[in-house]
Amino acid sequence: MENWDDIRIFLAVARGGSGSAGARLLGVDQSSVSRRINAFEEKLGSKLFDRLTSGYRLNAAGRKLFETALRMEQDVIELDRTLAGQDQELSGTIRVSIADTLSNHLLLPVTASFLKRYPEINLRITTSIKTAYDKVGPDDAEADVVLRTSNTPPERLVGRKLATASFAAYGSRSYLASQSERVEQMLWMNWDDGSESPSWPGLAPEIPDHLCRLRVDSVPTLLEAVRQSVGATILPCFMGDADPDLVRIPPGEIVSQRDFWLLTHKDLRYSARVRAFLDHLVEGFRPFRDLIEGRQPQK
Repeated sequence: MENWDDIRIFLAVARGGSGSAGARLLGVDQSSVSRRINAFEEKLGSKLFDRLTSGYRLNAAGRKLFETALRMEQDVIELDRTLAGQDQELSGTIRVSIADTLSNHLLLPVTASFLKRYPEINLRITTSIKTAYDKVGPDDAEADVVLRTSNTPPERLVGRKLATASFAAYGSRSYLASQSERVEQMLWMNWDDGSESPSWPGLAPEIPDHLCRLRVDSVPTLLEAVRQSVGATILPCFMGDADPDLVRIPPGEIVSQRDFWLLTHKDLRYSARVRAFLDHLVEGFRPFRDLIEGRQPQK
């Protein structure tokens, strides 16, 4: 293809499912995206999308081009990483992919000291529910650094395990004080992973499905619901134990564990700015290890 921008815009619309969604992914105006897609189709002499009231859907030609475009995108990303890996300057931008729970409670507390220590390095942080826990998010391919809680980190990334994150069931002190029922009869809430039934790994007794009255696709919102005494739920210990108003159910018990990984691409291991960021995070997360692993006593 003569113009990589055409492919980049095509991929954004294909992933977003509409011109407006593609524009948001690219950070540009929707009308510009629509014009570029129409011009690209005219140049190719073939329609790539079926225009529906609900958005853009790839047709047969579009699906075929999509597979080729993904390979082209990967080649461009790998070329960028190869060049970045040879960069020994402590300047530029580091792109970070992380779940919002990890960002708010673990990454942000060490961000200020890094930016102060390296005044010519900028951070670009991408958070999403799609990058939560064992999920591998779509932004990982373009990220320089990936932080994830997972027992099966992607093999294409390299790095180190920082800790073993522990999870426990929590309720607010006021909610638990108002409950005369047994634990398994409480109102429960769960993170919405898109499945038909919530999963309660390692939790005993098993929570009946009908008691899970609220499901939320944002862990920070779930935390706020527990704080407001809506019900009980499972949270990472670095969130639950850090809040003086929350109590584990049963007291002190850990119900699940996942490894906490700091990862990067092989080509970027020797980039000066990436190396500096990785080393800073290892140093900065060390004081949080007991809290992450659920060993820090609750206040």
